Amino acid sequence: MRTTDDRAIAAALRRRQLLEAGFLALLLLIPILLYLPFMHAPFERDEGTYATIAQGLLHGKLPYRDLFDNKPPLIYGWYAISFLLFGETVSAPRLLASACLSLTGVALYQQVRLVLPKRVAVLSALLFAISTGLPMVALNANTEAYMLLPLVSSLMFFTFGLQRGGSRWFFLSGLAAGLAIMTKQVAVFNLLALAAVSLVWYRRHATTQLQAISPACWMLGGAAVSSALVALPFALSGALSDFVYATLSYNWAYISFLTLAQRLENMGYGVLFFCLIAAPFVAGALGGIWVVWQKRASATAADYALVLWAVASAIGVASGGRFFPHYFLQLMPALAVLTAIVIYDRVLDGKYRALGKPFWAGALALVVISIGTASIMVALPGRAEEQVASNVYTQKQWEQYSEELGEYIQAQTGPNDVIFNYGLEPQVYFYANRQPAIPYFNDWVLKYDAVPMQDIINDLDGTQPAYIIDSIQAPLFDNFGAAHPPMWRDFMAAHYDYVGRVQFADVYRLKGYVTPPDAGQP
Repeated sequence: MRTTDDRAIAAALRRRQLLEAGFLALLLLIPILLYLPFMHAPFERDEGTYATIAQGLLHGKLPYRDLFDNKPPLIYGWYAISFLLFGETVSAPRLLASACLSLTGVALYQQVRLVLPKRVAVLSALLFAISTGLPMVALNANTEAYMLLPLVSSLMFFTFGLQRGGSRWFFLSGLAAGLAIMTKQVAVFNLLALAAVSLVWYRRHATTQLQAISPACWMLGGAAVSSALVALPFALSGALSDFVYATLSYNWAYISFLTLAQRLENMGYGVLFFCLIAAPFVAGALGGIWVVWQKRASATAADYALVLWAVASAIGVASGGRFFPHYFLQLMPALAVLTAIVIYDRVLDGKYRALGKPFWAGALALVVISIGTASIMVALPGRAEEQVASNVYTQKQWEQYSEELGEYIQAQTGPNDVIFNYGLEPQVYFYANRQPAIPYFNDWVLKYDAVPMQDIINDLDGTQPAYIIDSIQAPLFDNFGAAHPPMWRDFMAAHYDYVGRVQFADVYRLKGYVTPPDAGQP
């Protein structure tokens, strides 16, 4: 028979379970609510590329062989899934991205609960959820928004393996890491960091060499399995070489293109912007590292894993040498945990520590800087970009005009016609709902890997796109004259008539092309 004390304990337990469920529900809602005002914003270039390839994927085309890009294949799968679930709109991939970030917060909460007090877990997850509203860092559907869910899940499974033993947890960690890598390649650094922790830690305690290397082998094996499953369709279709070239060889050329001076300049601008927009997280993470260092004598393998995983995330951000704002989203789970650690250590752990006015003044200043920067980016994005970076301002204008340009092209062509955009505005294909005429559907590959212009012209001569959109124009392309070599101008003069200027682009129509009766249909 249950006593009064038993009933009170059971009631208290139910209340705690309800509170935890409510907190998790809040975590699921925050990123979605933060994304809602930006769901219908125009596609960025990268988003336009992923959307165009996803549309092709749904029509039976294969990435890389039929439509070229340098990202791993799962990003196009994520976009295709969003179109199947929510329709082919600009909001669909962002809705799915916000849902993935919501689940990432839940996975982060579970991960931190395994190794740190519950209050740290709650604060970590809450801080990460709030960080998904940072303008230009998040609030879009770039690769990082989809990569973080398997990336954090990999860390969570790894921690399960450390605490509970059993090879299955390390294998699951590797599987999740492989999915993250197949969404964006830089996740490989996080996998290697966890494997290194397992090798060093188990070497101390294992009785045999096999036991020491077993966790790392299971992890690498799991990553190999998930990666191989993603690559299998390309192997079966005879397009494995296209897959390897796009995701490895071309990326090496893309990374090597920049000089050291350009990399340092990009790093300076990128880090400065991130420190302004995420000031409390940056300062909090530095404080968290200091707290972890102070307690290193009692550190566990999970503690080392967290720190090295954070370092690996930073390496992933820096590896491309370009430091675009959305790259820094990869850092946010680690920064959220480290910030939560220092807040707990200084404020929430129940130990009295006098925190003077300078501390609170500094904390308030960081919050004001971050909120102020974010508010300007949200309330006055055009003016802010025009003052700080005119090329960004112009690019944002072009992204808005791309929809009108796409609608114009759709109105002039039939659903079976193909088009070609000579430039860096792939979102035009999505808005026009017309497929690219050739695999190299923007000129990135011309810039970074010197694919011969003559090859592209030969392919265009074979497919004869109904319209060609020339978006290599000033002011974004100061050397736009050099981007139109004589062979390109000769080809255009021989096969295309100039229609006129539509928004930011020059539009050309195939000689003899007759607008079909079904023009304008999707």
